[in-house]
Order: sequence, then structure tokens, then C-alpha cells
Amino acid sequence: MNRAGGGGKDRYTEKVGVVFHSMEESVTNQNMLKYARWMVILVIITTLSQASTGLSSMYEYNTAPSHAWTAQIGLLACLALVVLVIMSKTDSSKVKGMSFGLLFVWVLQYGMGEMFAKMHWVSLIHAVIAMGILLHTMALLRALPSVDADPAV
Repeated sequence: MNRAGGGGKDRYTEKVGVVFHSMEESVTNQNMLKYARWMVILVIITTLSQASTGLSSMYEYNTAPSHAWTAQIGLLACLALVVLVIMSKTDSSKVKGMSFGLLFVWVLQYGMGEMFAKMHWVSLIHAVIAMGILLHTMALLRALPSVDADPAV
């Protein structure tokens, strides 16, 4: 009976039902976090590959195409990481923030690489940002929960 005297649910019961309903939907998908962990590992590998191809280009090896391809793969991996973290519905604001931060810095780094490819002095800034990306991904790998989730069916 509601407060007006008629039958049915009152406002409080309806609100509680909505709260319980939304709590049931926010169960963390551990498989998505497992895949996000693999994306972080891929970002670490592409960052190290970026370092090796970037340094070897300074010694007149023709590694510019490899450097560009690994930058694009890393960008896609960062984007996939953000998507997987959002799809996991995790409650960890730390993991969400670090994922978005990693994507932002990778986009910034990619833009600097594309815009200033002929200006060699920018590589000094480019390398420092790359070291920050590597440290950030290692911290993100540690922040992600270690999951032993079942494979997706």
C-alpha cells in the first residue's frame, strides 16, 4: 500500500528495487580484466620495441617503418585496454584512471612522433615520455587484479 492509500509499491520500495537491480548489474567481469592484463603486457612489449627501433634509427638503420607500425599497434592496444576496462565494469577508479591516462599519453606521444618526425631534437622529449609510458604501464600491470578467470565460452 502506498502513502496515498492505494495499492501497489510506495516510492521507497521502488527506489530500493532500482538500487538492488543496479547492484546486480555491476558485477565485475573477470575475463575482461584478464584480457586487459594481456593488453597491458602488449603495451609494454610495443614500448620496448619502440625504444629499440627509435634508438637504432639514430645509428642510420632503416627502422622507421617498424617504429611507425609498433606505434600504431601500441595505440590500438591502449584503446583496447580502455574498452576492456570499461566492459569489465570494475569498481576500481584507479585502474580506470590509469587506463585512460595511458591512452592519453600514448596519443600525445604518437602525435609528437608524427608531427615532429624531422626535428631530431624532439626525440629528447619523445624518449622521456616513452620512459614515463613504460613506468606507467608497469604500475598499471601491478594495479590490475591478478585473475584466474575461465576462458570465454
